[in-house]
Amino acid sequence: MELRWKYLLAILIVGGFLFVFNLGGRDLWEPDETRYAVIAREMKDGGNWIIPHLNRQIYAEKPPLFFWLVNLSVFFFGENSELANRLPSAVAGYIVILITFLFGERLFNLRTGFLSSLILATSFLFPQLSRWMMLDALFTLFFLLILFSFYLGYERGERRRKYYLLAGLFTGLAILTKGPVAYLTLPIFFIFTAFQKNVKKFWCRDLLLGFLLSVTVVLVWWIPACFIGGRDYIHWILYKQAIGTYVEGGKHFHPGAFLFYFIRFPVEFLPWTVFLPTAFILGFRKGREKRERFLFLSIWFSFVFLFFTFSKGKKDNYLLPLYPAAAMIVGWLWDFGLRSKEGEQGFISGIAILASLSVIPFVLSLFGVSQKLYPDLVSYRFLIFSVLSCLVVGCLLSLLFFVKQRRWVAFVSLVITFSLFHLQIAHSLPSRLNAQRSMKAFSEMILKRMEPGDEIKTYWFKSNGLLYYTRKSYIEEIDGVDRCKEVLRSSRRVFIVILAEMFDRLKRDAGIEMDPIERIQVGHWTYVLISNR
Repeated sequence: MELRWKYLLAILIVGGFLFVFNLGGRDLWEPDETRYAVIAREMKDGGNWIIPHLNRQIYAEKPPLFFWLVNLSVFFFGENSELANRLPSAVAGYIVILITFLFGERLFNLRTGFLSSLILATSFLFPQLSRWMMLDALFTLFFLLILFSFYLGYERGERRRKYYLLAGLFTGLAILTKGPVAYLTLPIFFIFTAFQKNVKKFWCRDLLLGFLLSVTVVLVWWIPACFIGGRDYIHWILYKQAIGTYVEGGKHFHPGAFLFYFIRFPVEFLPWTVFLPTAFILGFRKGREKRERFLFLSIWFSFVFLFFTFSKGKKDNYLLPLYPAAAMIVGWLWDFGLRSKEGEQGFISGIAILASLSVIPFVLSLFGVSQKLYPDLVSYRFLIFSVLSCLVVGCLLSLLFFVKQRRWVAFVSLVITFSLFHLQIAHSLPSRLNAQRSMKAFSEMILKRMEPGDEIKTYWFKSNGLLYYTRKSYIEEIDGVDRCKEVLRSSRRVFIVILAEMFDRLKRDAGIEMDPIERIQVGHWTYVLISNR
């Protein structure tokens, strides 16, 4: 079998396990997964395929493409299941590692592409986020395809038009996934060509045609969406999506300090983070051709990193589009390390750091120190011990093999070790964390109490998990004491879900004496179920 096909087969097998294994093995978790699942279901049930809705309200924070794909997956499976809802994200992540293989091969060589794809597939955050029902893996796929198309067109020179048109198509699809942030690919490539002193080769009429195609793809959806959604929807899409989220933040975001990503990314790209410093040092020492390609990856990585560092809203998943670049940077380093002894100390130091990061928590866990410091970890003791044992053995073996000059085996040891890490997480965590992150059990308990004609409402909070798992098309959020009194006086039986602290306040403010029917803990929140009958 040709080496290229052997590499592809290995990527398909590893990716199949990491992205698909036990994908439907846990419930949809709050807040993102249940929110997106409800939006997709409401789109299908309500027949409004243009504008996403959430609990019968227009949801203007995200365009519709991801929800279209979720409904296609649900149609394919014939049921609205956890697996069907997560599959589009997992498939997108799967394709990303395949495109990374092709891109790495184009930039450097076949082996670099292969190493890069395995590095990306076994990094900490990328496969985990791809296994969630979130938009980021799909957006990263389009972002990667845009840059790949740009690069191929830039290389082709006079035959670039079809590649720039492809870039325009993928840009339009990326915007329909997550908004105008897809246009970040343009300054990335502009900066690269500026360093190359060859801007005219990129900034040409074919690029304009690609840009116009991207706008056309978006307008096919945007014009009817604005017609249906009205002036407020237009304002939200034009201002909030294009500018407001970056400078003001959004509804579903977590403000973070300036150094947020400087702390989080090194952890979330493990185990390969430890090789990035050596890669950057050696990458710019090489010959001009290799240095130019390495420069492209460095600009891609740095621009995305700095752009979101200066953003007001910060979430870990925002950086996902730079992960393929980081993987190819480290992939190039390992390919270089397999051919040369230069930078050997950087490899050994990196693997030694990984071994230390595994051994120290292993020892602390073995002697019960971590459980004493964090009592909540006691119930996860066996899982933590087994995961850390795997990491310790794998990292020490990799270090031993590298020192013994068996560098291919050292790399494979790391890949196997962190593949097993992801498989352990996929197998063991769902059942343990469902009780903390899922509203399914609580929703099913409520449904058992309800009879035809009964209603369910919430008081001063929204729960997309409750909406999804009770299979209701709408749940009213009661936003005042007077409205709550009116509901409780209803001739129909009504169930109200309320946070425990709000329940005590409601009894005091409304002068109502009642006992809760059920009280349940989901994560950090305690919910109370009350009824008027």
